[in-house]
Amino acid sequence: MDTRITNALVVTMDDAVGTSGGVGIVDDGAVGIKDGKIAYVGPTADCPAASETIDAAGCMVLPGLLNAHTHMSQTLIRGAAQDVPEIEWMNAALGPIANAMTESDRIAGARLGAIEAIRTGATTICEYTKDVGQYVESVYLPLGVRTVATEMINEISADRATNDPDTPYPFDRAQGHKELAQAESVFETYEENPLVTPMYGPQALDMVSIDLLTEIEQRSSETGRRIHMHVAQGQREARQIAARYGTNETTVSVLESHGLLSDRLIATHLHGATPDERAVLAEQSVRMIGCPSSIVAIDGIVPPLVEYRSHGGIAAIGTDQAPGPGGHNMLRELRTAALCSKAANTDPTALPAWDALKLVTIDAARVLGLDDHVGSLTVGKQADIITVDLESVGIAPTVSRPFHTAIPNLVYGASGMDVRDVFVNGTALLRDHEFVTIDSEKVIADAIDRATAVFDRAEDAWRAADSSVVTAVTDGYL
Repeated sequence: MDTRITNALVVTMDDAVGTSGGVGIVDDGAVGIKDGKIAYVGPTADCPAASETIDAAGCMVLPGLLNAHTHMSQTLIRGAAQDVPEIEWMNAALGPIANAMTESDRIAGARLGAIEAIRTGATTICEYTKDVGQYVESVYLPLGVRTVATEMINEISADRATNDPDTPYPFDRAQGHKELAQAESVFETYEENPLVTPMYGPQALDMVSIDLLTEIEQRSSETGRRIHMHVAQGQREARQIAARYGTNETTVSVLESHGLLSDRLIATHLHGATPDERAVLAEQSVRMIGCPSSIVAIDGIVPPLVEYRSHGGIAAIGTDQAPGPGGHNMLRELRTAALCSKAANTDPTALPAWDALKLVTIDAARVLGLDDHVGSLTVGKQADIITVDLESVGIAPTVSRPFHTAIPNLVYGASGMDVRDVFVNGTALLRDHEFVTIDSEKVIADAIDRATAVFDRAEDAWRAADSSVVTAVTDGYL
């Protein structure tokens, strides 16, 4: 073997591995890597020799985490839009500042967000943006992280901030088909790249016509390619759907009536859907992604992860964007998902630690269609692996008898900085808490300089938009 990681508490997320079933725990375990794949999982004592041995005593070894939904470029304007009404958030608070970013600013923001995600355990990042190929080339491939490259498609102009939410947006059909063609080029470019999985990204039903969405679904049906879409995500969308399709219609009712629900559809958010609608989606094998920090911060709503799973649906979580909730720390997102789900359901047993962990490992891989390759420490899968220091403040102490406290301590106590090593396809991206593939200090310094310039350029337009953040500044709070 090329590498073996030994003397660890191994949590495989494969219930067929290990002595305890469930999440597949192996005490004093080891994971072996050969040719970028997992070649051994089991006791350290039985692990074959390798060219390199990494002693992980005092650590937990896990499958790499999957961040299932992000808009990483906005990391550059972290802190730009928070504590405002949902109806203001996108257009009045975020929009004026986001519009001041150049393309190179967006790339720099994505690079900053990506290293935050990797530093906190992500080995797969779903990037959802326009011109996603340039982010793959400039950010993700150089970092060596696995990427779900979702090309955003919409038919509305960039100046939609002036549009009345109760009047249907004018659609630009030529723009929509141009962006669909761009998505097809992403599929063609990365078809053979083992680190890149492209997807169609129709932005939301209020931003694409039903004709274009039907065309995307037809192509998806013919090829098996997945569709990743924001669904039932807030007041503005709901008002647009009512204005365009009728006051009794909703996003889910329109999608269902046009035959657009399938196991190839990944629906992000769903907090604007009814419980009955979410049951329909789960029955149709639609996958769900919740973004707890983002939606709590922007909408004051907890994503219905527990309910969706109760319907038999498969769910994952993502960090979404940084300006509202703060960032792309995957272990913090995991904790937010678990604790907020308990509060929302007034049930301390809702989303227990072991189920929460599935949302960023094996179930996330199932949502993204990657479970044959990643999501668990299973022989034959790609060696996407992380180690976490169990002796760090916030996790320690952990014991293994009479039960393993490392699982709840990880979910409820980890900071993200506890991640020690990150491997993708057996290649180290992080070793002993230090980046291998990039100079993180340069990334941060560049982001600071760029953010200062962006906020300066945006100030007049931001003040004119007069969001609640402007009021907070006027009143001396920011």
